[in-house]
Order: sequence, then structure tokens, then C-alpha cells
Amino acid sequence: MKVKIEPRKSTDRGGYYCMPLCSNVPKGKPGWRLTTCPECGAKCWRSPLADIVEEQGAKGLCTMCALMKGVGA
Repeated sequence: MKVKIEPRKSTDRGGYYCMPLCSNVPKGKPGWRLTTCPECGAKCWRSPLADIVEEQGAKGLCTMCALMKGVGA
């Protein structure tokens, strides 16, 4: 399986963005806040950049859910 992951462009609309899972990053970084994935309910971190991509219509998902959506599973 090949998955292409690339940085978001300012012209991109919709899609999904990854929120790091707490199980992978137990201690968040400054500015991150604890939240839950709307798909699976896993604890994850929301970064301040989420506001920008949500204005472009993107939906935040935990890393696992975002990857599954990206590969069409």
C-alpha cells in the first residue's frame, strides 16, 4: 500500500488533519489542548494550527482515524 502524505497548501479545502494520539505523545506541547477524536473517541491533542485548517473545511481526527480515511478503509 502506498500513501502520499504532504503538507497542506493554503488553497486546499476540506479533508482531514491528524491530531496526535495521547498514547503516542503522553505529554502535549505548549499550546496543545487535550480533546477526543470525533470518530473513535480516543484521547488526542489539538494544536493551535487546527483553527486555520478548520477554516478551510478540514475535520480533525486522531492519527489512526485520519490515516484510515486517507487510505479509504
